[in-house]
Amino acid sequence: MSDFFAHLLGLLRVEALAPRHQPVFAAARLGQPAFARHDGLESVLAALEDVREATYPERESLTRALVAECQAASSSAWTAALASAYSPMLRRLRHRLRSTAVPKEDLDQLVLATFLSVARAFPLPRWHNWTAVRLRQQTAREVFRYLRKEHAEHHDTYSPEQLAAWVPDARAGTPVESPRRPSIRRSFVRRDAVLIHMAKATLPPSDVDVLMATVVRREKLRAYVSRLVDGDAGKAERTYQRLKRQRSRLMQRLRTQAVGDVAQPSVGC
Repeated sequence: MSDFFAHLLGLLRVEALAPRHQPVFAAARLGQPAFARHDGLESVLAALEDVREATYPERESLTRALVAECQAASSSAWTAALASAYSPMLRRLRHRLRSTAVPKEDLDQLVLATFLSVARAFPLPRWHNWTAVRLRQQTAREVFRYLRKEHAEHHDTYSPEQLAAWVPDARAGTPVESPRRPSIRRSFVRRDAVLIHMAKATLPPSDVDVLMATVVRREKLRAYVSRLVDGDAGKAERTYQRLKRQRSRLMQRLRTQAVGDVAQPSVGC
């Protein structure tokens, strides 16, 4: 788990316990019986940290109350409190993640954003028990589904001629993975459209062209390089490595800028 992720969870706890959220909790306390015996979110979080078997019914009720407020209200108190309450689970999940297709700092955001998205969409009227288990399972399922897709889209495929050149003893009849058809989901299109819009306003045309080809049109970076460099394998490889590093830096810069633009304290779960 990255140090940044631990720091982020710590900041969320500070946010949840901020004195300015006390009136928000007091108002919710009137409509949530689970909050009745608690005078603030600090007491709620302390109760959720008590993992003895006898406390499970109260922890279940408190979790459902937090999820309900997250879905119904816009205060960041509920987002921060729910993430803080389930920080041990989020830490364990983040610790399990390894990916060559997704930068480390993006994994931090992926875990937290997925958990909050799952909580926001959690069907409270349909599922009346095992809320914590369901939140954990759905979050892990969505995170690993995303990583599998990213790995598939970034995984290079090679022709039989390339494999024969790089691995001389490879058998001619060895099956070779066929190139994948680029897969574009609406969520990726929305995300990438925002990034490219920002890129056009802040980056040189050459950088925008790389992002348009490899991010929006989902073209393999090697295929893009082959169109730029014809015939010189050494130059093509150097260009590929340079553009790969350049694209990673650009995407991280744009994502950071995008997060900064949309992360407002008033946004709920």
